[in-house]
Amino acid sequence: MEPRTIHEGTTAHKVYRWVPWALFALLALAVPFAAAHTPAFSLGQSTFTFSLGNLNHAVAYMVGVLGLGLLVGYNGQISLGNSFFMGIGGYLTATLVADDGWSYFATLLVVLPVCFVVGMLVGLPALRIKGLYLALTTLGLAAVFPSIVRMEQLRDRTGGANGKRISEGLEAPSWVPLEDLSEALAAIPVIGEWAFHDGRLGGRALDGVWIYFLLALMAAAAFWVARNLIYSRPGRSIIAIRDNETGAAINGVNVPMTKTLTFGVSAALGGLSGTMYAMAIQFVAPDVFGINLAIFLIVGLVVGGVGTLSGAVIGGLVIVFVPVWMSQIESVPGVPDRFLRGPTGVFFLGLLLIVLTFFLPGGVVYGVRKIRARLVRVVPRGTLGQGEAVAEASGDSAAGMLSRRGAHHDLPEPDDDRPVSASAQQTNQGEPT
Repeated sequence: MEPRTIHEGTTAHKVYRWVPWALFALLALAVPFAAAHTPAFSLGQSTFTFSLGNLNHAVAYMVGVLGLGLLVGYNGQISLGNSFFMGIGGYLTATLVADDGWSYFATLLVVLPVCFVVGMLVGLPALRIKGLYLALTTLGLAAVFPSIVRMEQLRDRTGGANGKRISEGLEAPSWVPLEDLSEALAAIPVIGEWAFHDGRLGGRALDGVWIYFLLALMAAAAFWVARNLIYSRPGRSIIAIRDNETGAAINGVNVPMTKTLTFGVSAALGGLSGTMYAMAIQFVAPDVFGINLAIFLIVGLVVGGVGTLSGAVIGGLVIVFVPVWMSQIESVPGVPDRFLRGPTGVFFLGLLLIVLTFFLPGGVVYGVRKIRARLVRVVPRGTLGQGEAVAEASGDSAAGMLSRRGAHHDLPEPDDDRPVSASAQQTNQGEPT
């Protein structure tokens, strides 16, 4: 099937470009009100739930995957230590809010600079090592973080092995019309009552929806900053190092500085993700930010799409909901029940990674782009589409034949031995035939 051709700048192109974003914004606006009622769907004997707490958890992880993608996907440095920076951000936020009475947003004035500086310090040794050795070195950071926060000297601040609970909650302010919006969504014909029930939200659900919108705004700001960075001149330098480090250096890119700063920005995004996690869960523990989270982040990056920004959204959802849903499986035909006990979520997450590696090596985002490219083809204004180009070429060919038949006396005969000028010979040298 021939793809439909759309010219840039036309109304069709604007609709094709902005309608999906508008639908995504509407979905992001409505989904927390549906998740507040913890909808469930059944498949066989298993029941799977979609809770608001898990959704907030996923939004926090999206920024963590985004920071890792900036370093791995756009700069080409294989790092497995972003859970270390998430832990720094989460624990700094927890101790400043719980012990010093700071607000959550005020802690960002400490979290972002500290994680940026620590990331740059980690990036300095990374200038000497690459590939697998860099991955193992950064994985060591993730492995050592739980031991650091368990140290007796830091117990008053970190809570030791028991973790640290944040008593300061995030209550929805009365001036935000969340309940009115929920009731308006519930009044939508056909799907309103089914998706949003009666539209009433309890105190805890109302606070959860408020936290979701705070996290969504922080995530949107992080994605906006990352996108502007990628499409800027420093962003082109970051990508040039990934594609050809030697070529980038020859063309004037300061490779050591760019790689170090990229490490710092990635670490700052990881710290922001840790703060968002503390806001969503209001509890931090040593084992949360260990090796398992480091592996989950890289899995989310690969599943969503390495070298893409939107892939971080899919990655954050996958690494939260796939383990949760797989743990809710009660029975599978032909599979003994004892095999469904234990960490089945991790098993299916690994299985999903293997399947996507074979069938969608670029991740879900690249798969969607390939399907979209087969359906729609965007060309610059004034450029002919594929079918139009063939028709135009056929018309030109026919017109040329008629012209040659009508004016054959103006053309030299095949055996014409008139000399070709030297300038013409020089012009034709090296040109394709």
